Amino acid sequence: MQAELGPGAISGVNVQTQAGFMLPVQGSPASKPARVRINYDGQRFTPAIATITPGAVIFEITNTGPRRGSLLLTNWPPEIVAMPVKPALEFEPYLSGGMLLTRQTFRRLFRSERVDEEEGLGVRQVTFLFTDLKGSTALYERLGDLNAYALVRQHFALLDAVAHRHAGAIVKTIGDAVMAAFSRPADAIAAAIDTLQEIGRFNREHGGPAIILKIGAHCGPSIAVTLNENIDYFGQTVNIAARVQSFADAGEICLTEALYTAPGVRELLATRDIVEFDAPLRGVEGSARVYRLIG
Repeated sequence: MQAELGPGAISGVNVQTQAGFMLPVQGSPASKPARVRINYDGQRFTPAIATITPGAVIFEITNTGPRRGSLLLTNWPPEIVAMPVKPALEFEPYLSGGMLLTRQTFRRLFRSERVDEEEGLGVRQVTFLFTDLKGSTALYERLGDLNAYALVRQHFALLDAVAHRHAGAIVKTIGDAVMAAFSRPADAIAAAIDTLQEIGRFNREHGGPAIILKIGAHCGPSIAVTLNENIDYFGQTVNIAARVQSFADAGEICLTEALYTAPGVRELLATRDIVEFDAPLRGVEGSARVYRLIG
């Protein structure tokens, strides 16, 4: 493996066995990549050198132990090296399978990857965002099929860019509607708000027929499968998200209580006008609390 090292120190640790090493990174930068050979015998690392110069470094790790292992490398800056007590390392959560499925880049690059339809892949937490174009029938009548479809495609591209920007993915389009998936609830709400702002900007810049969206969202467990060569989702969470969208009016976002109380969501909506109401949701006994974001 190759890395670009700055002055300070480089440490390595096997996260399974906690075996580790540390080498100073000091001196004048080398003119060409330095090679650092390190042996791992299953219990300890043995570097072939005692210090490394800053710049490009190629690590050659030889594992002579009985099992495979992993190596985490950290390049410590001088100010951290000088501290008698080192600060705790903090890492973003690892990339789970559920998070990977909601990444637009993964869905585009690995379209051939399949999730067996007969089994499916259980995803513990996913947030679904449904959008629908209000007045689409009148739009087609007013502009004609070709012009209206061109406008709809522009709005699809806009939603695709917003979803990607907020770590989500467009799962599919259903007529003029869009279904998107997000791993984190707060990302879905940020995307919903951003979508309405982008649609408003689009309408102002084009000065033509307005695109008016209605948005609904819900979070919970789901089943992921490959259907029609694309990864799709099924289950009660999807059904409820679609149902909640039907309660939204022009330029509004409706979300369930499960989503409203999810981490980070209420903070995003702290300065927004929220109207609460109870509504029947298909498949849910009794009425459910729905939160409508207006304005």
